[in-house]
Amino acid sequence: MIPRSLMMMALWVALWGELSVANVASGVVVIAVITWMFGSESRGAYFVRPWGAVKAVGFVGWSLVTSSLQVVRAVLLPNPSRVATSIQEVTLVGDSPFIASIVANAITLTPGTMSLEVNPQSRTISVHVLGAVDEQQFRESILKLERVITGAFMMRGGS
Repeated sequence: MIPRSLMMMALWVALWGELSVANVASGVVVIAVITWMFGSESRGAYFVRPWGAVKAVGFVGWSLVTSSLQVVRAVLLPNPSRVATSIQEVTLVGDSPFIASIVANAITLTPGTMSLEVNPQSRTISVHVLGAVDEQQFRESILKLERVITGAFMMRGGS
């Protein structure tokens, strides 16, 4: 599986014609989706809800734009509030490791945040955050992300 993924990454970067962070990051996402959709070991547990997937991509895309602007502000106009860092812990509502891993990856893709750990027993995700954040608002935003991601996937035989 790893050699195949590395070959797909090389092809992805070659098609874009440039080795950059954005091309590698987007390649990781595309390869993960392709592997999930067509990999034999992961086939069968979940399937994509097209409208939910569109909503999830839009939600994550909007998060990428807004958080990128916040990071640019922190870099160009630093102040104690913008450059403060913290580790926030959020307990996810669902119990799916699959959904939790997608949520964690979406958080890490977002500038200014990085998932540090997902604890499968407690369903808690630890996130390193750039900038002062209201803990309750941050928690609500992560739970909204979880709801949107959950809406993009359906378990086989489920609703």
